[in-house]
Amino acid sequence: MRLSALAFALLGARTVSAFASFAGANNYYAYALPSNERFALFQSMNAANMKVLRTFVNGVPAGQKNSDNVAVPDLEPNQIRVYDDTILDMIDELMVEAHAWNIKLLICIYDKNVLQSTGPYRAKYGEEGFYTNPAALDDYNQRITHMLNIHKNAHLNNQAWSFLGAYIFGYSVMNEPMINQGSGFFTQHLDWVCNVAAQIRANVGDRNQLILTGGNSAGTSVQSFFFSASCPAVDVVEIHDYTDGYDGYMQNAINQAKAANKKLIVGEWGSLVGSGRTANLQSNMQKINGWGIPWLYWEFITNPDPHQGEDYEINVVNGTDADYNTIKGFAQAAASSTNGVFDWSGALQL
Repeated sequence: MRLSALAFALLGARTVSAFASFAGANNYYAYALPSNERFALFQSMNAANMKVLRTFVNGVPAGQKNSDNVAVPDLEPNQIRVYDDTILDMIDELMVEAHAWNIKLLICIYDKNVLQSTGPYRAKYGEEGFYTNPAALDDYNQRITHMLNIHKNAHLNNQAWSFLGAYIFGYSVMNEPMINQGSGFFTQHLDWVCNVAAQIRANVGDRNQLILTGGNSAGTSVQSFFFSASCPAVDVVEIHDYTDGYDGYMQNAINQAKAANKKLIVGEWGSLVGSGRTANLQSNMQKINGWGIPWLYWEFITNPDPHQGEDYEINVVNGTDADYNTIKGFAQAAASSTNGVFDWSGALQL
């Protein structure tokens, strides 16, 4: 059907395509939850036709968000390059469980919150030095190699993660690298993201396992350098936006991504608990779905919301929470849409 001039003007520069989009959720400690709560998490995601769970490779104390999760040590709990695979073993089990619900994992190699507060990388290099000291990058590269090729999943014929594309959607270089240092520091050290992405790709030949930038603050997440020839290993620019400001930068980001044959995802967003939450949830999902970009909600939990700190959490057990059901409808709409900007079929294939 030929569009009229008025209809084209109303559509603006958005590209009409025939790709489906998708939605998913975050839970950074999902691997540490009791089996019945992991079941409830995946059951709720599957009911919403969600495709991806984003989780982190970093140790956690017990009782995150007042949950029943067990304490889990980090991969390098006390000393860099001395590995405790407990957390990887638990994620091995998590990815098998997720797969049974038609869900894949997006795995963050590390978390800026851990780097900010504790751990051997902070002790040896400090927070800024982690990003600027070449020795720190070399140590981090060894963490990546251990995780992706030396460790083996005993539940899947002792295969390395690099061969488990049916279970793993991709890897974020880190959760929100450099966000604590501000946008100026971030833009001066974008090559760190690209260098880490290159190390991941050196370990993972399967191009359907995608490499993501890890996110930053709203539009700061989108840097032209990530779309350039200087950053070839990045597949997906990951956006984290709690400002509802997508309209200010999304079209330009889409244009850059398409020109570079790369992709965009809103890896984190959330609506604060309060009287306007339902309307804010609806507004955000209408925007993101309208742009044809996939999104992952922060955060799905498996116990009553303890209302701690910045309160974006939603209890998904039993599927009775009204906010969960609002998200469920829009997630289902994303999965059945045909206005997706990018082709995710390879990365989502089980």
